[in-house]
Amino acid sequence: MPRSILQILLSSCILLAVTGNAVAQPSNPGLAESDSLSWYIRMKYGLDQELINGFQFYRRYVKYKGDPYFPADSFYRGSVYLKGNGYDGVQLKYDSYSQQLILGYTDFKNQYNQLIINSIHVDSFSLGIHRFKQMALPGRDILFYQVLEAGPVTCYIHWRRDIHVTHDDMQYSHEYTGPIGTYYIRYNGRVRPFNNKRSLVHLFPESLQPAIKRYIRQQRIRLREAGPGETQHLINFIGSHIEPPPLQ
Repeated sequence: MPRSILQILLSSCILLAVTGNAVAQPSNPGLAESDSLSWYIRMKYGLDQELINGFQFYRRYVKYKGDPYFPADSFYRGSVYLKGNGYDGVQLKYDSYSQQLILGYTDFKNQYNQLIINSIHVDSFSLGIHRFKQMALPGRDILFYQVLEAGPVTCYIHWRRDIHVTHDDMQYSHEYTGPIGTYYIRYNGRVRPFNNKRSLVHLFPESLQPAIKRYIRQQRIRLREAGPGETQHLINFIGSHIEPPPLQ
Protein backbone atom coordinates (compact mmCIF):
# COMPACT_ATOMS: atom_id res chain seq x y z
CA MET A 1 0.00 0.00 0.00
CA PRO A 2 1.44 3.43 -0.86
CA ARG A 3 2.69 5.44 2.08
CA SER A 4 1.21 8.85 2.67
CA ILE A 5 3.32 11.99 2.37
CA LEU A 6 2.71 12.59 6.05
CA GLN A 7 4.03 9.14 6.98
CA ILE A 8 7.16 9.67 4.90
CA LEU A 9 7.66 13.10 6.42
CA LEU A 10 7.30 11.90 9.98
CA SER A 11 9.58 8.92 9.37
CA SER A 12 12.25 11.24 7.97
CA CYS A 13 11.94 13.59 10.90
CA ILE A 14 12.26 10.77 13.42
CA LEU A 15 15.36 9.47 11.61
CA LEU A 16 16.94 12.89 11.64
CA ALA A 17 16.23 13.34 15.32
CA VAL A 18 17.65 9.92 16.25
CA THR A 19 20.83 10.11 14.18
CA GLY A 20 21.59 13.65 15.26
CA ASN A 21 21.66 14.92 11.69
CA ALA A 22 19.53 17.84 12.70
CA VAL A 23 18.14 20.29 10.22
CA ALA A 24 19.53 23.79 10.08
CA GLN A 25 18.59 26.02 12.95
CA PRO A 26 15.84 28.54 12.25
CA SER A 27 16.85 31.99 11.16
CA ASN A 28 14.75 33.47 13.96
CA PRO A 29 17.18 33.65 16.92
CA GLY A 30 14.33 34.08 19.39
CA LEU A 31 12.82 30.68 18.56
CA ALA A 32 13.26 28.03 21.24
CA GLU A 33 15.42 25.07 20.28
CA SER A 34 12.57 22.64 21.04
CA ASP A 35 10.47 24.35 18.36
CA SER A 36 13.10 24.22 15.61
CA LEU A 37 11.90 20.93 14.06
CA SER A 38 8.23 21.97 13.92
CA TRP A 39 9.28 25.35 12.52
CA TYR A 40 11.29 23.65 9.78
CA ILE A 41 8.37 21.41 8.82
CA ARG A 42 5.97 24.37 8.67
CA MET A 43 8.35 26.43 6.56
CA LYS A 44 9.23 23.63 4.13
CA TYR A 45 5.97 21.72 3.84
CA GLY A 46 3.27 24.15 4.94
CA LEU A 47 0.63 23.77 7.63
CA ASP A 48 -1.75 21.39 5.85
CA GLN A 49 -0.15 18.01 6.48
CA GLU A 50 -3.55 16.68 7.56
CA LEU A 51 -4.90 17.58 4.14
CA ILE A 52 -1.93 16.22 2.17
CA ASN A 53 -2.37 12.76 3.68
CA GLY A 54 -3.58 10.18 1.23
CA PHE A 55 -2.56 8.08 -1.72
CA GLN A 56 -1.02 9.14 -5.01
CA PHE A 57 -3.61 9.28 -7.75
CA TYR A 58 -3.06 7.41 -10.98
CA ARG A 59 -5.49 6.80 -13.79
CA ARG A 60 -6.80 3.26 -13.75
CA TYR A 61 -9.09 1.64 -16.25
CA VAL A 62 -7.53 3.35 -19.28
CA LYS A 63 -9.48 1.01 -21.55
CA TYR A 64 -12.79 2.27 -20.14
CA LYS A 65 -15.01 4.57 -22.17
CA GLY A 66 -16.33 7.70 -20.48
CA ASP A 67 -15.39 8.79 -16.98
CA PRO A 68 -16.44 8.00 -13.39
CA TYR A 69 -16.70 11.55 -12.04
CA PHE A 70 -19.59 13.51 -10.59
CA PRO A 71 -20.89 15.87 -11.74
CA ALA A 72 -18.24 15.95 -14.52
CA ASP A 73 -14.61 15.15 -15.26
CA SER A 74 -13.33 18.43 -13.90
CA PHE A 75 -11.76 19.87 -10.76
CA TYR A 76 -14.04 22.19 -8.79
CA ARG A 77 -13.03 24.87 -6.35
CA GLY A 78 -14.46 23.74 -3.03
CA SER A 79 -13.81 22.81 0.56
CA VAL A 80 -13.29 19.69 2.63
CA TYR A 81 -13.60 18.90 6.34
CA LEU A 82 -11.21 16.25 7.67
CA LYS A 83 -11.85 15.10 11.24
CA GLY A 84 -13.40 18.49 12.05
CA ASN A 85 -10.70 20.62 10.38
CA GLY A 86 -11.85 22.69 7.41
CA TYR A 87 -9.86 23.51 4.26
CA ASP A 88 -11.32 26.10 1.87
CA GLY A 89 -10.39 27.08 -1.66
CA VAL A 90 -9.05 23.65 -2.64
CA GLN A 91 -9.40 21.88 -6.01
CA LEU A 92 -11.48 18.69 -5.79
CA LYS A 93 -13.11 16.10 -8.02
CA TYR A 94 -15.27 13.16 -6.98
CA ASP A 95 -14.92 9.67 -8.43
CA SER A 96 -18.44 8.26 -8.01
CA TYR A 97 -17.45 4.81 -9.26
CA SER A 98 -14.72 4.14 -6.68
CA GLN A 99 -16.28 6.61 -4.19
CA GLN A 100 -13.02 8.55 -3.82
CA LEU A 101 -12.33 12.25 -3.38
CA ILE A 102 -9.35 13.55 -5.35
CA LEU A 103 -7.33 16.64 -4.43
CA GLY A 104 -5.37 18.64 -6.99
CA TYR A 105 -2.54 20.73 -5.52
CA THR A 106 0.90 22.21 -6.15
CA ASP A 107 3.62 21.08 -3.74
CA PHE A 108 6.53 23.02 -2.31
CA LYS A 109 8.60 22.19 -5.41
CA ASN A 110 5.91 23.82 -7.57
CA GLN A 111 4.95 20.44 -9.01
CA TYR A 112 1.30 19.63 -9.67
CA ASN A 113 -0.05 16.50 -7.99
CA GLN A 114 -3.31 14.62 -7.63
CA LEU A 115 -3.96 12.84 -4.37
CA ILE A 116 -6.72 10.48 -3.25
CA ILE A 117 -7.84 11.71 0.16
CA ASN A 118 -8.30 8.94 2.71
CA SER A 119 -12.11 8.71 2.91
CA ILE A 120 -12.10 7.59 6.52
CA HIS A 121 -11.06 11.12 7.55
CA VAL A 122 -13.61 13.02 5.40
CA ASP A 123 -16.59 14.53 7.25
CA SER A 124 -17.95 16.58 4.35
CA PHE A 125 -16.88 18.37 1.18
CA SER A 126 -18.19 20.70 -1.50
CA LEU A 127 -17.63 20.87 -5.25
CA GLY A 128 -18.65 24.37 -6.23
CA ILE A 129 -22.36 24.53 -5.30
CA HIS A 130 -22.63 20.78 -4.64
CA ARG A 131 -22.42 19.83 -0.95
CA PHE A 132 -21.70 16.32 0.30
CA LYS A 133 -21.65 14.71 3.71
CA GLN A 134 -20.40 11.31 4.82
CA MET A 135 -23.00 9.57 6.96
CA ALA A 136 -24.89 6.35 7.61
CA LEU A 137 -28.60 6.45 6.73
CA PRO A 138 -31.04 3.79 7.96
CA GLY A 139 -30.20 0.39 6.51
CA ARG A 140 -27.11 1.64 4.67
CA ASP A 141 -23.37 1.69 5.27
CA ILE A 142 -21.47 4.93 5.70
CA LEU A 143 -21.51 6.67 2.31
CA PHE A 144 -21.13 10.09 0.72
CA TYR A 145 -24.47 11.84 0.13
CA GLN A 146 -25.21 15.05 -1.68
CA VAL A 147 -27.27 17.27 0.62
CA LEU A 148 -30.13 19.41 -0.75
CA GLU A 149 -32.06 21.47 1.82
CA ALA A 150 -35.20 23.57 1.69
CA GLY A 151 -36.80 24.62 4.97
CA PRO A 152 -38.07 21.56 6.85
CA VAL A 153 -37.14 19.17 4.01
CA THR A 154 -33.72 17.68 3.28
CA CYS A 155 -32.93 15.40 0.36
CA TYR A 156 -29.91 13.08 0.45
CA ILE A 157 -28.62 11.59 -2.80
CA HIS A 158 -25.96 8.93 -3.07
CA TRP A 159 -24.42 9.10 -6.52
CA ARG A 160 -22.61 6.25 -8.21
CA ARG A 161 -21.56 5.09 -11.65
CA ASP A 162 -21.40 1.47 -12.75
CA ILE A 163 -19.42 -0.13 -15.57
CA HIS A 164 -20.60 -2.35 -18.41
CA VAL A 165 -18.71 -4.53 -20.81
CA THR A 166 -18.64 -3.06 -24.32
CA HIS A 167 -19.42 -5.09 -27.39
CA ASP A 168 -17.94 -4.68 -30.86
CA ASP A 169 -15.64 -1.90 -29.65
CA MET A 170 -11.96 -2.45 -30.47
CA GLN A 171 -10.80 0.58 -28.46
CA TYR A 172 -12.62 0.13 -25.14
CA SER A 173 -13.28 -2.97 -23.07
CA HIS A 174 -15.79 -1.32 -20.70
CA GLU A 175 -17.80 1.87 -20.38
CA TYR A 176 -19.15 3.88 -17.48
CA THR A 177 -22.84 4.45 -17.00
CA GLY A 178 -24.29 7.88 -16.39
CA PRO A 179 -24.80 9.03 -12.80
CA ILE A 180 -27.17 6.80 -10.81
CA GLY A 181 -28.83 8.34 -7.75
CA THR A 182 -30.28 6.72 -4.63
CA TYR A 183 -32.65 9.19 -2.96
CA TYR A 184 -33.81 9.82 0.61
CA ILE A 185 -35.98 12.48 2.25
CA ARG A 186 -35.66 13.75 5.81
CA TYR A 187 -38.98 15.18 6.98
CA ASN A 188 -40.67 15.32 10.37
CA GLY A 189 -37.68 13.67 12.01
CA ARG A 190 -37.72 10.60 9.74
CA VAL A 191 -35.45 9.57 6.87
CA ARG A 192 -37.17 7.50 4.17
CA PRO A 193 -36.17 6.43 0.65
CA PHE A 194 -37.99 7.22 -2.59
CA ASN A 195 -37.31 6.16 -6.18
CA ASN A 196 -40.24 7.50 -8.19
CA LYS A 197 -43.00 10.11 -8.17
CA ARG A 198 -45.46 7.96 -6.29
CA SER A 199 -43.10 7.07 -3.43
CA LEU A 200 -41.98 10.69 -3.12
CA VAL A 201 -45.47 12.14 -3.01
CA HIS A 202 -46.58 9.75 -0.27
CA LEU A 203 -43.87 11.01 2.07
CA PHE A 204 -45.80 14.25 2.57
CA PRO A 205 -49.24 15.25 3.94
CA GLU A 206 -52.25 14.45 1.75
CA SER A 207 -53.10 18.13 1.52
CA LEU A 208 -49.81 18.79 -0.27
CA GLN A 209 -49.76 15.76 -2.57
CA PRO A 210 -51.86 17.22 -5.45
CA ALA A 211 -49.58 20.27 -5.67
CA ILE A 212 -46.43 18.09 -5.79
CA LYS A 213 -47.93 15.90 -8.52
CA ARG A 214 -48.93 18.97 -10.51
CA TYR A 215 -45.46 20.52 -10.19
CA ILE A 216 -43.74 17.31 -11.33
CA ARG A 217 -46.11 17.03 -14.29
CA GLN A 218 -45.78 20.68 -15.34
CA GLN A 219 -41.99 20.63 -15.08
CA ARG A 220 -41.82 17.22 -16.82
CA ILE A 221 -39.52 15.87 -14.13
CA ARG A 222 -38.40 12.26 -14.44
CA LEU A 223 -36.97 11.52 -11.03
CA ARG A 224 -34.70 8.69 -12.13
CA GLU A 225 -33.06 11.01 -14.65
CA ALA A 226 -33.22 14.27 -12.69
CA GLY A 227 -29.95 16.02 -11.92
CA PRO A 228 -29.12 17.99 -8.77
CA GLY A 229 -30.54 21.23 -10.19
CA GLU A 230 -33.97 19.80 -11.01
CA THR A 231 -34.10 17.95 -7.70
CA GLN A 232 -33.17 21.08 -5.75
CA HIS A 233 -35.97 23.05 -7.45
CA LEU A 234 -38.43 20.29 -6.59
CA ILE A 235 -37.30 20.24 -2.94
CA ASN A 236 -37.53 24.05 -2.85
CA PHE A 237 -41.12 23.85 -4.09
CA ILE A 238 -42.08 21.25 -1.51
CA GLY A 239 -40.34 23.05 1.34
CA SER A 240 -41.99 26.36 0.49
CA HIS A 241 -45.48 24.79 0.53
CA ILE A 242 -45.20 23.03 3.87
CA GLU A 243 -46.96 25.01 6.54
CA PRO A 244 -44.82 25.65 9.63
CA PRO A 245 -45.98 23.92 12.82
CA PRO A 246 -48.21 26.01 15.07
CA LEU A 247 -46.54 27.98 17.82
CA GLN A 248 -46.79 26.37 21.25
